[in-house]
Amino acid sequence: MSSTSTPFLKIGIFLSLVVLAGTVGYHFVEGWDWFDSLYMTVITITTTGYGEVKPMGPGGRVISMLLMFVGVGTFLYAVNVFMGLIVEGRIEKRWEKMIEKMEDHFILCGYGLMGREIIKELPKDKVVVIDSDIGKVSAAREDGYVAVHGDATDDFTLEKAGIGKAKALICCMSDASNAFAILTAKELNPRIKTVAILRSPDAEKKMRRVGVDILLSPYRDAAKKIISLLSEKAVAEFVETVISGAKSLNLEKVVADEYMDGKTLRELDLRRRTGCIVVAVVRRGDVILPEADTRLEKGDILYILCSGEAPLEL
Repeated sequence: MSSTSTPFLKIGIFLSLVVLAGTVGYHFVEGWDWFDSLYMTVITITTTGYGEVKPMGPGGRVISMLLMFVGVGTFLYAVNVFMGLIVEGRIEKRWEKMIEKMEDHFILCGYGLMGREIIKELPKDKVVVIDSDIGKVSAAREDGYVAVHGDATDDFTLEKAGIGKAKALICCMSDASNAFAILTAKELNPRIKTVAILRSPDAEKKMRRVGVDILLSPYRDAAKKIISLLSEKAVAEFVETVISGAKSLNLEKVVADEYMDGKTLRELDLRRRTGCIVVAVVRRGDVILPEADTRLEKGDILYILCSGEAPLEL
C-alpha cells in the first residue's frame, strides 16, 4: 500500500464508523428503520439541510448534535484529503513524464544540508531527487527540481527515478541507507556511477564492500584541506580557484590510445585544437611534468585542464 493512500484509508475507515454509529443510534433511540436512520445520518454529516426525516425526541437530537460536531468535521476533512490526493496524483504523473524523458541524469538520494549543497553544482534539468520525507520532497520541487517521494533503497522508487537511464547515483543519507541504495542501484543498472557521502569513518570498509565508485568523507576531506592550506598553500589555492572560480575550468583524465601512441604533445597540438592543456602525464605510476617534446605511449594517463566542457575527442 502506498504512503499516499494511507491517510485517505484511515479517514475513510473513521468516517464509515461515524456513519455506522449514527445509523445504529437513530435506529435504537428513535426506533426508525435502518434506511431512514442511514439517510438522517448522511444528511446531517454532509450538512445537506433537508430537515428531520421524522419527528425527533431528545435522544435523537443528542445524536444529531454529536454528528454535527464529529461527523461534519470528519466528512469535510475526508473531502479535503480526497481532493489533495487527486491533485497530488496529477502532479506525480507530470513528474513521471518528465523523468521518462531524462537520460544520463543524476539521482540525488537525500535532500538534506549536504544534498542541497551538492545539487547546486548540477544542472536542474538533469537531476532527480529522492527523499522519504514528503516535506523535503516538496522543498525540492519548490526549488525547481524533479523529486520522487519514497525509499531510495527500494527497487520501485529507484525505477520511478529512472535508474536504468541515469548517469550517477549520489547518496547523502545514513551509511546503512547509502549502502543498500548502492547495492540496489548496481543491480538495476550495472553501468551507473555511484557516489556516497560517508557519515561515520568506521563505515568506510563496509561502503567499499558494496562497490561504491566514489566515497567522500567530509571529516577526512576537511582535514586534508586544512593540511594543504598549512603546508602547500599555492596548491590549495589553485584547486579552490579551479573549483569555485567564476570561469568554468575542468580537470579531465584521458587515457592515451593508438592514435596518440608515439606522438609528441607538439604533434598533437591539443592547445590549438581543443583549448585544453596537459598538466601532467602518469606513466606506470610515475608522474611526468610534460613538455612540448614529451612523447606519449599507449596507456599513459593524461590530466588535462579545459575551459568549459572537455571535447569528446582529442
